[in-house]
Amino acid sequence: MLYLKKLIKSIGVSIIILLLVTFLITLLNYINIISLTIVNAFSYITPFIAFFTGGFLLGKNSFNKGYLEGIKFGLINIILLFIFNYLAFDQGFNIVNIILYLITIISSILGSVIGINLKNSD
Repeated sequence: MLYLKKLIKSIGVSIIILLLVTFLITLLNYINIISLTIVNAFSYITPFIAFFTGGFLLGKNSFNKGYLEGIKFGLINIILLFIFNYLAFDQGFNIVNIILYLITIISSILGSVIGINLKNSD
């Protein structure tokens, strides 16, 4: 039960960061401070930052094997993203989504490995 709490907290932090950064970038684009090409670049950077942070928090609260925690966290996020993309946008698998899913897994793994290594050094 404690692990589930940590997992839900990490997913919640990731989603909040994802929504806040997306809102900020959209707002800056709306008032013409940044261009559409920068918005497109941030569409790949934002998930990396959000899921890295979530993986970092999960790794910081875990006891061992950060890469496995990152893989589990990344797979859960991929399932949630796939369900959202399929239901909201009626998109299946395409190359852009596969790249996004790979970014999600890699950033989750990196975040949890770094988080567990920083916890062990304290």
